[in-house]
Amino acid sequence: MDLNIRKRTNIAFSIVASKEVLWKCDLLPANDDDVEEEDLEVHPVKNRPERLKNYVERIIPAMQARQFQSHFRINRQTFEVLVPLIDGIINKKTIIGRNRINTEKQLLAVLWILATPDSYRVIKWPTREDIHIISEQFYRSAGVDNVIGAIDGTFVSMKAPKVDAEVYITRKCNFAFTLQATCDAKLKFIDCYVGYPGSVSDTRIFRNSDLYENVSQNKNRFFPDENLFIIGDKAYPLLDWCIPPYIDRGNLNAAKRNFNLRISQTRQVIERAFALLFGRFRRLKYLDMNRIDFIPPVILASCVLHNLCLSNDDLQIDEYVAEGRENVVGNDNIENIGRIDENIRNGHNKRENICRNLYEMAE
Repeated sequence: MDLNIRKRTNIAFSIVASKEVLWKCDLLPANDDDVEEEDLEVHPVKNRPERLKNYVERIIPAMQARQFQSHFRINRQTFEVLVPLIDGIINKKTIIGRNRINTEKQLLAVLWILATPDSYRVIKWPTREDIHIISEQFYRSAGVDNVIGAIDGTFVSMKAPKVDAEVYITRKCNFAFTLQATCDAKLKFIDCYVGYPGSVSDTRIFRNSDLYENVSQNKNRFFPDENLFIIGDKAYPLLDWCIPPYIDRGNLNAAKRNFNLRISQTRQVIERAFALLFGRFRRLKYLDMNRIDFIPPVILASCVLHNLCLSNDDLQIDEYVAEGRENVVGNDNIENIGRIDENIRNGHNKRENICRNLYEMAE
């Protein structure tokens, strides 16, 4: 097969795959009229701005070449080559139900989403206003105050890589990448980091993550109040902004056991968030991909779509969580970095104060 044809075919398959994921999340409508009717039934119209009618049919064909490329990041000639390639793939499938919108419109929608940065600014650290709301939501779940996120890592299984396969082997003897994520009380990811192979501990991944580096450089931006923190499991280091449970070697007193219970109850959200991710996007249960350098972007794209679905009032959360729960496998290896600094001492003092306050409230 000619190299250029092969490249175009690969691009076409990638776009079709992106379209199917977006459609699954209800981000691409099956029919404009159906969407309007459903919207009128479910959401009464209140000062809705007037929408442009037949934008694809009237406006886009009139665009100059430079305008078209500015909007969709490819030139019109490439677009016209892709349409029949994608149409051939789509038409092989039988679609039951609503009438399928034409291939050109589907392709334009996918290209616009992929080309528009705002579409991907959905995994972001909460604002000062949101931090207060999130803290209240966490407090209502288990009574721990000032929590703004729960962090953990999970394995995303894949086929054995052809190069350096041994570094991807997990404690479960599978091959995987590790996804480190922090979520809020409503299961939305506020930070995601992926790229380390499954043999690397959560502790080391955390120490090398963008979150750790960024907070170290400008803590006030992420934690505007010194009382705020995120919670992790025992694999995470004790810092003044990251609080794990006490390690239980059978000698914990009642106050520390109570603290561990509250932390465990509070951080269940990250386990549910991972279960929801795997349950919705079942391909993440096992990524059969030859190019391992493509795997981290696929995982991050799934996290983006996870947030977008939650933003659009997903109604099948419990079903997806139940389906994905068995695939949430964390890396419980604890690695002692061996560095004691003021941050850790402050974290120790903060945890002791929280532990004491929670126990006094429970008595």
